[in-house]
Amino acid sequence: MLNLEELGKRLTEAGRLKLRPLCVYGTDEIPEGAVPSYKVDRCIAKAIYTSALFEETPPIYVEAAHEQCCVGGLVWMGLSESHPKLKYFVTVGTPDFRGGAAEHLKASPELFEESMKRTGKIIPPGKYTVVGPCNDNIAPEKIRSLILFAGSEQIRNLCGLAQFNSSEIFFKTVIPGGPTCSMMLAFPAGMAENAPKDSAYVGPVDPTGNPWLPQELIIMGIPILLAQQMATDLEESFIGKRSKIAYPEKRIIVKSK
Repeated sequence: MLNLEELGKRLTEAGRLKLRPLCVYGTDEIPEGAVPSYKVDRCIAKAIYTSALFEETPPIYVEAAHEQCCVGGLVWMGLSESHPKLKYFVTVGTPDFRGGAAEHLKASPELFEESMKRTGKIIPPGKYTVVGPCNDNIAPEKIRSLILFAGSEQIRNLCGLAQFNSSEIFFKTVIPGGPTCSMMLAFPAGMAENAPKDSAYVGPVDPTGNPWLPQELIIMGIPILLAQQMATDLEESFIGKRSKIAYPEKRIIVKSK
């Protein structure tokens, strides 16, 4: 098993990442120098993006007592119970909750409830769910997943790398429903009961992050064992053997005939 720093370096090379990769793990003690995620931003997903974008951002953590966090984010982190009327807010709205405000993310409250059931129980990996940079201070066996931010070509190549050593053609890489924080963190970290354990997660499809997530960026959440496999496969894969195809130096201009 590669140490965390080497793993981060190899995936950065594979995806030619411009933002630093982040790791996810659980602990029952606050890591030295870590800060609550709401100190960076109320939105857990935006706080994670900030950490990838600015290297001076310390490790961040989320716990059940963080009422300053987005309520929905705490629900999808397994740290809070869903408000009984949340199903209306994320769908069609109801006059007696948040003044009838609605996000129209699902066609009906019933569909939202069914989606939550299909997700299964969400269990945090520890008292504190921590997201931080890849370094040697964390034992590899503690890591649950990695989070990468990259452009479309980079993510296409990383998806191909995830599929390189597998015969699975449909489910090795998936684009799940749900909020951005669950797609990048809860699902790949194995926190959601019914989330596939060996799939890389790509997205998000949640539009509520669009005001802060740049148009050109896509997020990838990778379970740790798959991340290790991808890093091991790098040199023998198309990225290592045919780098000029993976990342062309010259582009073919498609013209109308």
